[in-house]
Amino acid sequence: MNKKLKIFLIILLILIILTVIIITTLKLLKNDEPIKETSLYSDKAVNVMKQINLYDEINNKNYSRTIEVLLEDNKLEKLYLEEYYQIEYTNINNFSTTINKLLDKKYNSEEINYIINNKKEYLNIILNMNYIDILAFKDIPNFNIKNLDRYLNYQEEYKEYDLKTVVTYVNIGLDKEGYSEYTEYTKKEAQNDITILVNKYHKLPDDYVPSDLVSLSYSSSYYLRKEAAEAFEKLTNAGILDGVIFYPFSPYRSYDLQDRLYTGYVARDGQKAADTYSARPGFSEHQLGLAVDVRSSTLPDNLTPEHYEWMLNNSYKYGFIVRYPKGCQHITQFMEEPWHLRYLGVEVATKVHDSGLTYDEYYDIYIKTQE
Repeated sequence: MNKKLKIFLIILLILIILTVIIITTLKLLKNDEPIKETSLYSDKAVNVMKQINLYDEINNKNYSRTIEVLLEDNKLEKLYLEEYYQIEYTNINNFSTTINKLLDKKYNSEEINYIINNKKEYLNIILNMNYIDILAFKDIPNFNIKNLDRYLNYQEEYKEYDLKTVVTYVNIGLDKEGYSEYTEYTKKEAQNDITILVNKYHKLPDDYVPSDLVSLSYSSSYYLRKEAAEAFEKLTNAGILDGVIFYPFSPYRSYDLQDRLYTGYVARDGQKAADTYSARPGFSEHQLGLAVDVRSSTLPDNLTPEHYEWMLNNSYKYGFIVRYPKGCQHITQFMEEPWHLRYLGVEVATKVHDSGLTYDEYYDIYIKTQE
C-alpha cells in the first residue's frame, strides 16, 4: 500500500470517528432537553391546570372552551368539573362567576345552557332568586321572565292552576287589583290597531276619538268605526236570514259619556259593585268605536238565550266576538255580558272563537308575544 493511500484511509477513519462522536453528542444533548408538552389549551390555562393538579385529567379529555375560560379566570371548581364540560361557552360578562353561581344554586348544565342562551339579559333576576325549575317555562310562549317572581307567588296562592294558566293570568294582570297598574296607549296606537286590548290594565287616552266613525243604519246617532259598522250591517242581515232579530243599543261612547255613566253607577251602587259591570272612563272598549251592545227585539237590553247561542256561533264569521262570555268573570274582571260584541276583523275573531279563550287570554298568548 503506497504512502498516499495510507494517509487517505487514516484521514477517512478520523472523519468517520468524529462524525460518530458528533452525532452521539447531539443525541445526548437532545435527550437532555425538556419534552415540550402539547395541549389545545392556552399557556395560562395549562399553568393553572398544573397548579391545581388537574393537568392530565383535563388535557386528556376533549377540549372545552368553557373549561379554558374558567381556568384563565382562575374560577374552576373541581366539584363542578363534569358539569363544566356540558355547559356551552357564551360570551357574556363575568361568564365564569355566573356559571359558578348558577351551579351553586343547583342548576344543572341543561338549565344553565337554556338560561345563558335564551335569558341572559335577565340573569340578575335569576341570580337573585332561589332555584326554580326554569325549564318548566321553556315551552310556554308567553312566558316573560320579568314576571317570574309574580308567577311563583301566584302559583303558590292558586295551586289549582297549571303553570300555563298562571303565566297567562299574571301577564293579564290578574295578580293585581284592577286599575292599580295599567299601560296607556297613544292615540296612534288606538287608531291603527283594531285588535288593541282594552281592559282594566290597558287604558285609552282621555281625548281619543276615532277618526273614521260612521253612523249605523239603525240610527243616525249610533256610531262605529267604518270597518266595524260595515261588518255589523252584514252580521245583522245574517241574523235576519236565520230569524234572529237584534238591534244595537249602545255602540261608540266618548270618554265623557263613559265618565257620566260610570259616575252614575257608582252613586247608585257604590264603586266596588260598579266596577263589576261598568268600565271606568278611558278603560271602555266602547271608546274604541269597535264595540257595540245588542239586544233581542223582544228585550230592552239583553239577548235571549237562543240569540246568545247564535251570536256565539256566528258573530265571528263577520269579525265580532262576545267579549264577556258566561263563566269568565275571573278573567275578564267584568260580569258576563252576552250583549257586548267587540270587532276584531274576521281573521282574528275566528281564531279567538276557535281557541275557546277569552280575548284577554288570546291577546296575551298569540298577539302580544308577536309584538
